[in-house]
Amino acid sequence: MATAPKKLNIIAIVCERSVNFDKKLNEQNQIKECPNVTVIKVPCSGQIQPSMIEAPLKAGADGVITTGCRIGDCYYREGNKFLRERLLGERQPKLRATVDRKRLQAYWLSALEFGQFTQMASSFSAYLETYESATTG
Repeated sequence: MATAPKKLNIIAIVCERSVNFDKKLNEQNQIKECPNVTVIKVPCSGQIQPSMIEAPLKAGADGVITTGCRIGDCYYREGNKFLRERLLGERQPKLRATVDRKRLQAYWLSALEFGQFTQMASSFSAYLETYESATTG
Protein backbone atom coordinates (compact mmCIF):
# COMPACT_ATOMS: atom_id res chain seq x y z
CA MET A 1 0.00 0.00 0.00
CA ALA A 2 1.41 3.40 -0.99
CA THR A 3 2.03 5.90 1.74
CA ALA A 4 0.53 9.35 1.52
CA PRO A 5 3.00 12.02 0.44
CA LYS A 6 4.52 13.99 3.28
CA LYS A 7 2.89 17.37 3.83
CA LEU A 8 5.60 19.99 3.50
CA ASN A 9 6.13 22.50 6.26
CA ILE A 10 7.43 25.91 5.18
CA ILE A 11 8.08 28.75 7.60
CA ALA A 12 7.78 32.30 6.25
CA ILE A 13 9.47 35.00 8.32
CA VAL A 14 7.87 38.17 7.03
CA CYS A 15 8.35 41.89 7.58
CA GLU A 16 5.02 43.21 8.83
CA ARG A 17 5.31 46.14 6.41
CA SER A 18 5.81 44.03 3.30
CA VAL A 19 3.09 41.58 2.18
CA ASN A 20 -0.29 42.27 3.79
CA PHE A 21 -1.68 39.04 5.26
CA ASP A 22 -4.74 40.73 6.78
CA LYS A 23 -7.58 38.16 6.99
CA LYS A 24 -5.57 35.69 4.90
CA LEU A 25 -4.22 33.57 7.76
CA ASN A 26 -5.99 30.84 9.71
CA GLU A 27 -5.82 30.40 13.50
CA GLN A 28 -2.41 28.69 13.23
CA ASN A 29 -0.97 31.61 11.19
CA GLN A 30 -1.00 29.48 8.05
CA ILE A 31 -1.89 31.07 4.73
CA LYS A 32 -5.38 29.93 3.73
CA GLU A 33 -4.34 29.59 0.06
CA CYS A 34 -1.09 27.77 1.01
CA PRO A 35 -1.81 25.90 4.26
CA ASN A 36 1.68 24.39 4.36
CA VAL A 37 3.16 27.89 4.86
CA THR A 38 3.18 29.24 8.41
CA VAL A 39 3.80 32.98 8.77
CA ILE A 40 5.88 34.58 11.51
CA LYS A 41 5.76 38.37 11.38
CA VAL A 42 8.65 40.59 12.47
CA PRO A 43 8.70 44.41 12.60
CA CYS A 44 11.44 44.59 9.93
CA SER A 45 13.28 42.03 7.82
CA GLY A 46 16.52 43.57 9.07
CA GLN A 47 15.76 41.91 12.41
CA ILE A 48 15.87 38.43 10.86
CA GLN A 49 19.02 36.81 12.18
CA PRO A 50 20.59 33.68 10.67
CA SER A 51 19.62 31.72 13.80
CA MET A 52 15.95 32.52 13.06
CA ILE A 53 16.38 30.87 9.65
CA GLU A 54 18.46 27.94 10.89
CA ALA A 55 16.21 27.01 13.84
CA PRO A 56 13.12 25.98 11.81
CA LEU A 57 15.28 23.88 9.48
CA LYS A 58 16.91 22.13 12.43
CA ALA A 59 13.44 21.56 13.91
CA GLY A 60 12.27 19.78 10.75
CA ALA A 61 10.86 22.51 8.50
CA ASP A 62 11.28 21.68 4.83
CA GLY A 63 11.98 25.26 3.82
CA VAL A 64 12.17 28.86 5.01
CA ILE A 65 11.01 31.96 3.18
CA THR A 66 12.15 35.40 4.27
CA THR A 67 10.20 38.38 3.02
CA GLY A 68 10.99 42.06 3.27
CA CYS A 69 9.95 45.30 1.66
CA ARG A 70 11.10 45.92 -1.88
CA ILE A 71 14.81 46.73 -2.04
CA GLY A 72 15.20 50.49 -1.72
CA ASP A 73 11.75 50.85 -0.14
CA CYS A 74 12.36 49.68 3.44
CA TYR A 75 10.17 51.44 5.97
CA TYR A 76 13.08 51.45 8.43
CA ARG A 77 15.60 52.55 5.77
CA GLU A 78 17.92 49.58 5.19
CA GLY A 79 16.55 46.51 6.95
CA ASN A 80 15.90 44.60 3.74
CA LYS A 81 19.39 45.46 2.51
CA PHE A 82 20.89 44.11 5.76
CA LEU A 83 19.00 40.82 5.42
CA ARG A 84 19.95 40.48 1.76
CA GLU A 85 23.62 41.02 2.63
CA ARG A 86 23.41 38.43 5.44
CA LEU A 87 21.88 35.87 3.09
CA LEU A 88 24.60 36.54 0.53
CA GLY A 89 27.32 36.22 3.19
CA GLU A 90 28.34 39.88 2.88
CA ARG A 91 27.27 41.02 6.36
CA GLN A 92 27.64 39.64 9.88
CA PRO A 93 26.11 37.58 11.24
CA LYS A 94 26.16 35.22 8.28
CA LEU A 95 24.31 31.97 7.70
CA ARG A 96 26.43 28.95 8.58
CA ALA A 97 28.01 27.12 5.69
CA THR A 98 26.11 23.97 6.71
CA VAL A 99 22.69 25.52 5.96
CA ASP A 100 21.16 24.01 2.82
CA ARG A 101 20.60 27.13 0.70
CA LYS A 102 18.26 25.20 -1.59
CA ARG A 103 15.74 25.20 1.26
CA LEU A 104 15.72 29.01 1.49
CA GLN A 105 14.02 31.72 -0.52
CA ALA A 106 13.98 35.48 -0.08
CA TYR A 107 11.26 37.72 -1.50
CA TRP A 108 11.19 41.50 -1.65
CA LEU A 109 7.54 42.53 -1.98
CA SER A 110 5.21 45.42 -1.26
CA ALA A 111 2.10 45.23 0.89
CA LEU A 112 -0.03 44.84 -2.24
CA GLU A 113 1.73 41.74 -3.57
CA PHE A 114 -0.01 38.97 -1.62
CA GLY A 115 -0.94 37.19 -4.86
CA GLN A 116 2.66 37.20 -6.00
CA PHE A 117 3.76 35.87 -2.60
CA THR A 118 1.34 32.93 -2.78
CA GLN A 119 2.43 32.12 -6.36
CA MET A 120 6.10 32.12 -5.38
CA ALA A 121 5.43 30.15 -2.18
CA SER A 122 3.47 27.55 -4.16
CA SER A 123 6.32 27.27 -6.66
CA PHE A 124 8.82 26.91 -3.81
CA SER A 125 6.64 24.20 -2.27
CA ALA A 126 6.53 22.30 -5.58
CA TYR A 127 10.30 22.65 -5.90
CA LEU A 128 10.80 21.34 -2.35
CA GLU A 129 8.64 18.29 -3.13
CA THR A 130 10.95 17.34 -6.01
CA TYR A 131 14.04 18.25 -3.96
CA GLU A 132 12.82 16.10 -1.05
CA SER A 133 12.23 13.09 -3.29
CA ALA A 134 15.63 13.54 -4.95
CA THR A 135 17.49 13.78 -1.63
CA THR A 136 15.64 10.91 0.06
CA GLY A 137 16.11 8.60 -2.83
